[in-house]
Amino acid sequence: MIASTAYIDMEFAGIYGTHQGMQIPIEIGVVIHQPDTDILSFTGKAFDRNIDVELWKNITDDMGKRIEGKRRVFNLASPGHTKSFDKKNHLDTEGRKEARRAIAAVYRDLREFMQALNHKDICTLVFFARRREIEAFRNSRVKTDDFLIRDLQDEIRSSFHLKEHVSLDRVSLITQFGITKSTVSSVHFSYTLPEKFRYLIKPHKAIGDAARIFLVDLEFHRYKEQFGEHLTGHIKEYERRKMAEAPAQESGNGQS
Repeated sequence: MIASTAYIDMEFAGIYGTHQGMQIPIEIGVVIHQPDTDILSFTGKAFDRNIDVELWKNITDDMGKRIEGKRRVFNLASPGHTKSFDKKNHLDTEGRKEARRAIAAVYRDLREFMQALNHKDICTLVFFARRREIEAFRNSRVKTDDFLIRDLQDEIRSSFHLKEHVSLDRVSLITQFGITKSTVSSVHFSYTLPEKFRYLIKPHKAIGDAARIFLVDLEFHRYKEQFGEHLTGHIKEYERRKMAEAPAQESGNGQS
């Protein structure tokens, strides 16, 4: 039996009152692919410690370009309740001690979550821009030495000799990532979603982004030529729009 591959994404937020100076993992999502059976399994965890966080979400246009950021403040123990943002809020010494305790507790939770995957016969871990996840694993004392570690963002950039990295939002557009009530799909692939995870499979949720990474990986490796053609077309249009916007922005700056 061929060992499985785990596609992993984590979401992070700033500790409220530190102006993003202290960061904490808030959730992890994992999609495990068993190549022999072509079956997916989904797992994830939201870290529900008693700490207020400031989460930024990117708002993108139809080309996957960031056009603005949306801020939300909430407590990890009750994420459904948004709090008002006060830019004057600063954690005092005791508040920072509590924040460090919460971060340490989340790292323990993360280590336990990953240890629970030991029986899954995973040999490869795949990320998209892996730096923060690997750093969180290191802080959690999660051992990765026995795994093949892949960074799909780096692989795409290297394979097509790109000047810079392309975001997950953009490559998900290229591969036509789609979600229905029961499936997740791309140009050439479609997989049924377990019912209990269906409401979580969406972009910028950890398990949803893990699913996006998985499908991008399939399209990139199994339909590489077509993927490259779509990527090249996307980059050309992306750059064309950026150049078209530049004169308008310069004109606006000149009038201010």
